[in-house]
Amino acid sequence: MVKRLEMPPRKQSRRVAAWIYTVINPIIESLQRELAFLEIGNLTWRPRTGCCEIIRTIKEYVDVNQWPNYADFLAQRSASVFALKFQRHDSDLRKLNGVAQELFNRMISWEEFKAAIESDLVAYGRASLQPQSSTYIPDREEIPKMAAEYVINNVQTLPSHYLDSAFWNYAGRNLLAFRSRPEFQELHRSMTGLGDVSAGLKRELEGHRLSLSSKYDVPAAPVPGISFEG
Repeated sequence: MVKRLEMPPRKQSRRVAAWIYTVINPIIESLQRELAFLEIGNLTWRPRTGCCEIIRTIKEYVDVNQWPNYADFLAQRSASVFALKFQRHDSDLRKLNGVAQELFNRMISWEEFKAAIESDLVAYGRASLQPQSSTYIPDREEIPKMAAEYVINNVQTLPSHYLDSAFWNYAGRNLLAFRSRPEFQELHRSMTGLGDVSAGLKRELEGHRLSLSSKYDVPAAPVPGISFEG
């Protein structure tokens, strides 16, 4: 019986495995998470940073220790088109962050919004539906900032471990109605635009992964027992 010779890995297979496992897969997974948040309108935007907390630039979706592999991936001719697509995503994200910041600045000084908050505070205080330990209300000067952040992020309810959960869960529905105002149209457009770009990018990365896997005989995800070392 003729002993079957083991075929060595195709040229560049270990390098391609690095691209798939440390660059492409993390980006696809992050874009999937990003799309899930955009679907429910939660930008995870934070006023203290002026940025979305979970929706990040494409490079930030890759572990910093793998940035050399990220650069190597983009340097390949077959992947060069993704450099422009990544830039488009990041540009739309910067625009979204900017729109959210402008809207936040407007809301915290928007008399109609502050009047609605005051009305809800009075009603909340009179209702006395919660135990005394649950009637915590933040500093009155901070409430418009808190409420504006939650409205921008479309926060429907808060879990009980948030100190301001009782108030927001009581008043949030009324304040979230501001999202239907014309002032929010640009935010909605920016979210939709980023979502379209991210969905397209995810599909193209999945297609490119399939192409690399087929060409270099590299599994699309690590498989126990299969190594590209040596």
